[in-house]
Amino acid sequence: PIVLVLCITVPDVRQPGNSRLCFLAFLLSILWIGGFTYFMVGWAEVIGNTLGIPIVLMGLTVLAAGTSVPDLLSSIIVARMGEGDMAVS
Repeated sequence: PIVLVLCITVPDVRQPGNSRLCFLAFLLSILWIGGFTYFMVGWAEVIGNTLGIPIVLMGLTVLAAGTSVPDLLSSIIVARMGEGDMAVS
């Protein structure tokens, strides 16, 4: 569902003739990131309250996962491409 919404709302600047829309695509991407972040924080707070986890601990856990998962995924992608030295760095 998220990819569908992004494909509909953010112009694909890779298509010929759409390169002039790069600033609009950037702005819309930033707005979507802000929106997703707002809802994720709210949902994490609800889950933490439901399970009795302090908000600070929940925030630190989500922050740690949010900064580590993209690095993990990029390392896996690079390793599968055969660039093991880049995956380790």
